[in-house]
Amino acid sequence: MSMVLSRQCPAILITIAIIVFMAVPLHAFWTVEGDGYKADTGGSIRTVGAGIRNYDDPLIFGNDNDYDSSSQTLLRLTSRGALSSYLSFEIHLVQEIFTSTAQTDALMPGSAATSPIPQRYRISESGWDWAEDDDFRASLDADRFYVQYSQGAIDLTVGRQAINFSQAYFFNPLDIFLTFDPETFDRDYKPGVDAVRADIELGSFSGLTFVAAPGRELRVEATPGTIRISAESFADESWYGSALMGRFSTNYLDWDLSIQAGKVYGGYTMGAGFAGGFHGMGIRAEAAYLIARGDSTAGIVDANPPDYLREVDLVEDHLMVVAGVDYRFANSTYCNMELLFNGAGDSSDLEASLLRSATGQSVSLGEYLAGLQLSYEFHPLLTGQIAWMYSFSDTSSLVSPTFTYSVADEAEFLCGATLGRGETPSAQQIAPGLNIPVLESEFGTYPDVFFLEFKFYF
Repeated sequence: MSMVLSRQCPAILITIAIIVFMAVPLHAFWTVEGDGYKADTGGSIRTVGAGIRNYDDPLIFGNDNDYDSSSQTLLRLTSRGALSSYLSFEIHLVQEIFTSTAQTDALMPGSAATSPIPQRYRISESGWDWAEDDDFRASLDADRFYVQYSQGAIDLTVGRQAINFSQAYFFNPLDIFLTFDPETFDRDYKPGVDAVRADIELGSFSGLTFVAAPGRELRVEATPGTIRISAESFADESWYGSALMGRFSTNYLDWDLSIQAGKVYGGYTMGAGFAGGFHGMGIRAEAAYLIARGDSTAGIVDANPPDYLREVDLVEDHLMVVAGVDYRFANSTYCNMELLFNGAGDSSDLEASLLRSATGQSVSLGEYLAGLQLSYEFHPLLTGQIAWMYSFSDTSSLVSPTFTYSVADEAEFLCGATLGRGETPSAQQIAPGLNIPVLESEFGTYPDVFFLEFKFYF
């Protein structure tokens, strides 16, 4: 009984907090201002609950386990302001409460996979798991924590910050710093990486950006149905897991152009992209090529004797190209489509591709994919959206319908689902009485997930 009450207390406290915050006028929750300095403190509450319908696969979901559930609540406190005329700061503290009955979330889409794994381009894990059980976790973390010095045409930012170099939606070849999973439905917030960033303005529409982001090498341990990721000590593998990037961006004839190159996790990269408009259509394309340096491998359980184990390279030379077009019609219908060539994917070895995707090396398992997004405003307060991803490599697909209702100026309610279609994993015997799951398609691997989400900003 005490365990049940302890797990109910966070939900009760969060409900009380929502009621209190919704009574607050819609501006910064708390402002501190003095001679030469100012700090605005606010935040948000995001809570999502998901019901998971599993397909019949005891190796992944257990015996007679047709349904699972999970929930995640994030209380985010933010503070931003100026310490002087040239020095500013931003801090985000995040309290997470997560529960799940699922035995594994390694194969779930981004809408439901919420368990923490070590992230690239972070010196260390700053989170504090102050309560943890088999199906419950409460943790406190700092998602952003940086100061920025601005003087003339130069901005210098030091600390944990969000960095995005891409203008694509589903697939982001140029975004090397914690890019979104293509199937993630909630993209209004991006976690930060530990970095030093310098932005130099060269003119009204041109600039140079340099980023140095220290990191650690990720290690993978793969067992049947489970992927565990750990990080090396920063002192041991600092160069392999770090990034040192340079980027030039400009605008020419109303087209945004960019080129970037440098050292990234596991090797060296070069890339370029453009985005612009033509007769009301938005057109964009990005390409990046990675040259792998150093060894990073993981073992996969395999049916071949004598040791039933094979090693795969987690980082390989590869090219990634995406092209997209979008258009908004007069009746508020919005259409967005992208095509991807993913050189890091391998449709003939989906297990190896899964490991690369889990460590952030690849955005998908297959080589050729398409993404389609449609949205329509039924009412100023109600918007519907459907996203569809299709793998040409194995003809599997993932459909995600979502409805967003604006409860108030600072509050939204979302409901939706992610539905995977394709061949489900098969069972392969490697010894008498011992079977392992073998992936047969990319999106057929996902269970069906139905979710409700509430977001409130204060």
